[in-house]
Amino acid sequence: MKTNNILKLEIDNKTKHLEKHLRSQWTWKTYTFIFFLLAALIFVVIDLEINFIKLFSDSSKYFGDILSRMLPPDFSNFKNLSYAMLETIEIAFLGTFIAIVLSIPVGLFSARNLAPNYIIFLLARIVTIFFRAIPEFIMAMILVIAVGFGAIPGVLALGFHTMGFLAKFYAEDIEHVNKGPIEALKSSGASKRQIISFAVIPQIIPSFIANNLYIFDRNIRMATMLGIVGAGGIGYELQSSFRMFEYQKVSAIIVIIFITIFIIDNFSSFIRSRIK
Repeated sequence: MKTNNILKLEIDNKTKHLEKHLRSQWTWKTYTFIFFLLAALIFVVIDLEINFIKLFSDSSKYFGDILSRMLPPDFSNFKNLSYAMLETIEIAFLGTFIAIVLSIPVGLFSARNLAPNYIIFLLARIVTIFFRAIPEFIMAMILVIAVGFGAIPGVLALGFHTMGFLAKFYAEDIEHVNKGPIEALKSSGASKRQIISFAVIPQIIPSFIANNLYIFDRNIRMATMLGIVGAGGIGYELQSSFRMFEYQKVSAIIVIIFITIFIIDNFSSFIRSRIK
C-alpha cells in the first residue's frame, strides 16, 4: 500500500513537471503569433467579402443539382478515356524525365558546398527560382500558342517547372550530406568529380529516388489540369465534356483519374518505403 502511494506520488510529480514545462512553451511570442494570425484571417475574409452562411446555403443547393446530373457515371467511351489517361501518364513521365535531366547539373551548382564559385551558385539559384515562379498552367498556355495543341506543350511545361523544384530538392540534400567522406576525399587529393561520385551521390540516392517519385506523382495530377488548356490527355476530354454538358461522362473521367492516382500513389509509397 505504501509502495503504491509512493508510485502515485512520483507519477503526480512527473505530470505536474510536464504540465509546467508545456506551459512554459506558451510564451508571449506564441500568443502574439496566434493573435496576428487570427487578425490576418479576419482581414482576408472581410477584404474578399466572403459570406460563409450564403456560401454553404447556396453551394449545398447547386452541388446537389450537379451531383444528380453526374450520376450514374457514363463509361460507354471507356476505351478512348483509357487511352487519354495513358497519354496523361506518358506526358507526366516524359516531363519528369526532362526535369530530372535538367535539374541534376542545376542542383549541383545550386549547392553551396559544390558550386565552383558564387557567381555560378547565384545564377543556378536564379534559374531554379524563375522556373518555380511560373505556374505550369501559364507556361502551358504560352507553349500552346508557340507550338500548338497536343502533348508537347504539357511535357515542356511540366519539365521546365518541376526542374526548378527538383533542383532545389537536390541542392538542399547535397548541402546536408555528411561532410566526413567529402573532407576525407579532399585530403587525399580527389577531384571534384570523384568527390561527387563517391562521397555525395551515395548519400543522396534514397532522397533522390523519393523526390523523383513524388514529382512524377504530382506531375500526373498537373498533366490532367494542363489538358484543359489544350495540352492533351484526359484533361482535354474533361474540358470537352464540361463544354458539352456531359456530366455523366465527367464523373466517369473523375473516377478514372481517381483510380489511376490511387494506384500510382500507393506504388510510389511502396517504393519509397523500400529505399529508406
